[in-house]
Amino acid sequence: MGVNSVLRSFAKLFREPLVQFLCIGIVVYGVDSYVFENTENPRRIRIDDTRFQSLVDIYREERGQSPSGEELEALLITWTQNEVMYREALSMGLDRGDEMIRSRMVLKLRDVLFNNVIVETPDDETLEAWFESNRLNYDRPDIIDFQQFQIDADDVALTPQLVDAANAGGLPDRYTSRIKSYEMRIDDNLYSVFDDSDARALISAPLHEWRPASSSQGKHVVRITRRVPGEPAQFDRVRAAVLSDWSKQAREAELAQALREIVEDYDITYEFSRDMVQQNLAASSGSSASAD
Repeated sequence: MGVNSVLRSFAKLFREPLVQFLCIGIVVYGVDSYVFENTENPRRIRIDDTRFQSLVDIYREERGQSPSGEELEALLITWTQNEVMYREALSMGLDRGDEMIRSRMVLKLRDVLFNNVIVETPDDETLEAWFESNRLNYDRPDIIDFQQFQIDADDVALTPQLVDAANAGGLPDRYTSRIKSYEMRIDDNLYSVFDDSDARALISAPLHEWRPASSSQGKHVVRITRRVPGEPAQFDRVRAAVLSDWSKQAREAELAQALREIVEDYDITYEFSRDMVQQNLAASSGSSASAD
């Protein structure tokens, strides 16, 4: 068969409607594939070295130190979830007429999702079991009133004498004028201010007895002037608060599940290099050593 015969056969074939339809379909598919591959996909998220480093830099600026391995992981997860919520917010048009910053968009979508969460009211057995597992949030803790004054750095060696003088009522005027009083404080607050051993000694000490205590600010003399024993919570009295807290936790769990389902629709790729991670982990170890 000659070349001309072959060409005439192809020409006749291309005049067939079905063949023409198939050719058009192939062209359309090719163009669509090309456009899709060369257009930014709103559901494709890339975290490259530049983005990774910017997150680390923001963390350092806010915290004054480099993130640890666990903190890096949490940082990436949080940013990714926020980016997903931000894009979802944009796709829902929540930004129209609103020039709020990215974090505001994230909060708006979170509110939308949270308000759409429906949780069934638990029965009393479920609610009471949850109350017992979270009892510390409802029991009334021990309450104390206490007084303290700080010792001058030059007088630290005189701490025992100043404690004796305070207990004898003969404290020098310059220290008497420094005495500060604190009322209705949870006794655990002492642990957040003073060294653990000193806080324990103060809690067990007799009322009005001055004792030495150390803090990050220096040396102090402290006494407890009043104690109000704590009281276990009664479920019937705090039921409304327990139900409110249980519902909030249940809604947060549902919200977390909703976010996981949204994230599954995204193509998320971490493209930062291993060297980038190692450099920042090394910086974190160095800053921790310096702090110690």
